[in-house]
Amino acid sequence: MTRRRLLLALAAVLAPAAACATDPYPIGGGPDATADADGALPETDVPREDGEDSVVCWPVGPDDTCNGEDEDCDTIVDNLFDLRRDPNNCGACGHACVGPGAEFDCVDGACVFQECRLGYADLDGDTLSCEYACPLFPPQAEECNGVDDDCDGATDEPAELVPPPPDACRTLPGTPCEGVGMVCATRGDPPQTGWFCGYGPEVEFDPSVPNGIFLEETRCDGFDGDCDGVADDPFPDLGLECDNGRLGACRDVGVRVCDPADPGRTICDLSFPPDALHPDPTPEVCNGVDDDCNGVTDDADGPGRVIDEMVELDVGGRSVWIDRYEASRPDATAASAGRSSARRCSVPGVLPWTSVGFGDAAAACAAAGKRLCSAEEWLAACAGAAGLAYPYGATYEPDRCNGLDFDGVPGGADDDLLLPTGSAALASCVSAGGVYDLSGNAREWTNDVRGDTGAPSYTPIVVVRGGSYDTPAAGLGCAFDLARAAASTRLPALGFRCCSDAPP
Repeated sequence: MTRRRLLLALAAVLAPAAACATDPYPIGGGPDATADADGALPETDVPREDGEDSVVCWPVGPDDTCNGEDEDCDTIVDNLFDLRRDPNNCGACGHACVGPGAEFDCVDGACVFQECRLGYADLDGDTLSCEYACPLFPPQAEECNGVDDDCDGATDEPAELVPPPPDACRTLPGTPCEGVGMVCATRGDPPQTGWFCGYGPEVEFDPSVPNGIFLEETRCDGFDGDCDGVADDPFPDLGLECDNGRLGACRDVGVRVCDPADPGRTICDLSFPPDALHPDPTPEVCNGVDDDCNGVTDDADGPGRVIDEMVELDVGGRSVWIDRYEASRPDATAASAGRSSARRCSVPGVLPWTSVGFGDAAAACAAAGKRLCSAEEWLAACAGAAGLAYPYGATYEPDRCNGLDFDGVPGGADDDLLLPTGSAALASCVSAGGVYDLSGNAREWTNDVRGDTGAPSYTPIVVVRGGSYDTPAAGLGCAFDLARAAASTRLPALGFRCCSDAPP
């Protein structure tokens, strides 16, 4: 072997990567041109592309890589690489058939999709990828749980759901739950997805309870929120009477209703009916009403006491006060004498308190801090200082006061009946001092006792003054004292008035 071939062979052993080297001499040229025919080492002379030099390849290099060169000098470029079938080098070196979540084959130099990898699905129609990673693997029947169990990209689709458990909802007839079925929904805080009964908003919902209903209602809203057959049952005061907490005429009564601003409680609805006679305290008057709202009706004393309508008299040089009007009951009106006997009143425009016995009349005066009038006091009020025969003058006038000759109902026949105190029809039946109805309308008890009925009762006999609506002219005069009655007498035409030694 020539020295040149020996050096080249040694270089090939020491540096196998340089298996193919360029011969500096043309084929058949150079000092050792004949040596390539001695059979010592096989060689291949490859013409250069420029036609000028040759390439000498030695089969001592590595296998080919896919790069378009014959690295192993076997005259085959990129041997071991089938660009028509290799999925890593499909159609060209380095062109791999890969895509997210997908499996491919290389067919005739082209990538062909085969299938999605386990746990992946192709939902976007792109055949080069299976982009959707299944939430569950392996996929299963779709449950109502907020998860895509069957790996189709949709969650809890109604047509695919496993049916809910039967008979889980409360469906009591006549309640908001009647006919309700289950729905797949997300509810609660924190949110929970599952089968819930499809109750309407009037039913109180609790995700921790299987059928979704509160164990007891919390809202006062007029609905049976827990579907037990009773609406608003935690509020036992609902519909009961209530008031504004004030007294007397200031008290307004209502009913307990649900609070529209806070459904967790009830409030007192005072809007209807308007029960308060007036919203704020007013001076007390004798009317059977606690006008000053202090809890005492028709106070006899104190800052809010009744100021009685009385007239001052001079009786033998001393001052005495007498009721301006015939006594009436606190609840009397122009059409009714009333029923209350709490005290007597002296007010105009109401029917007098009649059918009352002597003892009851005296007690009614005493309850107001007064007493029945004496004969002298009553006569002073009627006749006045001038000593008149009638309260209005010296001679009888049939139309001045309500006696037998007075027509209580104008027109038609003569009507004899009791009229309201100080009524417009009797406005002229008044004394010089301003006391009304001392003649006619109702006879009046005095404390002028004239003996008794004798055994066995010994009931006092008492003078009754002034006459009544059925008394003729002779009995209507101020000085007439022949009308007398047993103390127990009660007549529709017999009433009273009170006197006092102190001003009202």
